[in-house]
Amino acid sequence: MEVQTRLQGLLLAALFAALTFVGAQIRLPMVPISFTLQVLFVLLSGNLLGSRLGGLSQLLYLFIGLAGLPVFAGGGGLGIILSPSFGYLCAFPVAAFVAGKNFPIARVEMNNNHHRGKILVSVLLRNCFAISVIYVIGATYLYFIQNLYWRVNFSLRQVLWFGILIFLPGDLLKAVLAALITERLTFKNHDKKLDFLNFFLYTIY
Repeated sequence: MEVQTRLQGLLLAALFAALTFVGAQIRLPMVPISFTLQVLFVLLSGNLLGSRLGGLSQLLYLFIGLAGLPVFAGGGGLGIILSPSFGYLCAFPVAAFVAGKNFPIARVEMNNNHHRGKILVSVLLRNCFAISVIYVIGATYLYFIQNLYWRVNFSLRQVLWFGILIFLPGDLLKAVLAALITERLTFKNHDKKLDFLNFFLYTIY
């Protein structure tokens, strides 16, 4: 039974690694960082799988890309380390871990109507904090890789705009969307026949 549970967890982690890859392919090319849907699936991996498996799913995604498979928005392989966006990719496992912190407890309480709204807000706040983690790690890497390696005069003001502010509205929308999806998929709604999904998600704990 324990082996089966571990296998289910690994399969779910692999599934969200694949979904993050899909999110990377839905992109709007921009300089120096492209706009993608990756963050949505990073947040959902933590929200739905919890910290451990959510973080694992993003580590798997990162390692697959570094191994050479073109799963990132900018391709794959070790060369991606020198790209301006690599810091954001490195932040994905940490962000997924943050987004899933204490979520097994929240998920149980969400099945109680009295706690549903409170927990939904809690998930949203964790998602916002997870996004801030991505920004801190990603923008810091962006500044140093541009200035120290590529020798581009990239000011802190440019980092703030091109590395954070330009993405902030979209990422906040993703945080809200991820929280709403999480609430819908984890709340036991018999009318909408979601019990099979609840059971599938619950088996990993």
